[in-house]
Amino acid sequence: MSHALDPSGNESTPVHDASLTAKLPALVELLTDLERLKLVSRRAYVSDLSRRENSAEHSWHLAVGLLVLAQEMDLPIDLHKALTMALIHDVCEIDAGDTPVYGAQRPDQHERERACIERLASGGLAFGPLLRELWLEYEAQQSMESRWIKVMDRVMPFVVNLATQGRNWKEQSVSRSQVLRVSEPVRDTAPEIYAWMERRMQQCVADGWLRDG
Repeated sequence: MSHALDPSGNESTPVHDASLTAKLPALVELLTDLERLKLVSRRAYVSDLSRRENSAEHSWHLAVGLLVLAQEMDLPIDLHKALTMALIHDVCEIDAGDTPVYGAQRPDQHERERACIERLASGGLAFGPLLRELWLEYEAQQSMESRWIKVMDRVMPFVVNLATQGRNWKEQSVSRSQVLRVSEPVRDTAPEIYAWMERRMQQCVADGWLRDG
C-alpha cells in the first residue's frame, strides 16, 4: 500500500497496490516458511549455556558480525549483497537440517539443501531468483562476499565457544587440529584473524577446552 499526495504535498488517502495484494498470499507463505529456520537446532550453545542456539540466531549473529567487521576493516565488498547472502546462507536447513561441522557429513546433504532452495525460490516472487542466485554464489565460494561470509561462518562459532569455555568442543572431544582444519577459509581470506584464532587455540588447549593434537 502506498499513499497519494494532495496538492500541498501532504500524504492523503492510502492507495492499494493491486500487484502487492495479489502477491500477499505467496509472500506470507514464504515468510512463514522462513520462520521455520528458528526450529533448526545447532550443536553450539548460547553464551549463558541455557540452551543450544538455532540456525536463525546463527545467521543473525553472522550478519551482525559481518556488518561490524566490514566497517572496522573497510572490506572491499558489496555490503548490501553480503548481508542478504549472510541472512539466507543457511535457509536450506529448513528442510535439510543442520550438519555439525565436527560431525559425520551426510552424503545427500547438498542435494537436500539444493532441493530446499529450489522449493523456497519457486513461489513466484521476485525474491525467489535472488535467493537461489545468492545461495549458489555462497556455495561456489568465488566472490569476495561469499568468502567473507564463510569467514564469519567459522569465526562466530569460535567466538561463542570462547564465551562458553569450549563447552561444545569438550562435549565432542574436538582437537586443535580439527578447529584449524575447519578454519582454513579464515586463513585464506583473513590471515590476521586466523593468526589471532591460532593464538587463542593454544590457550584453549592449555585450559583444557580443546584436545591437543
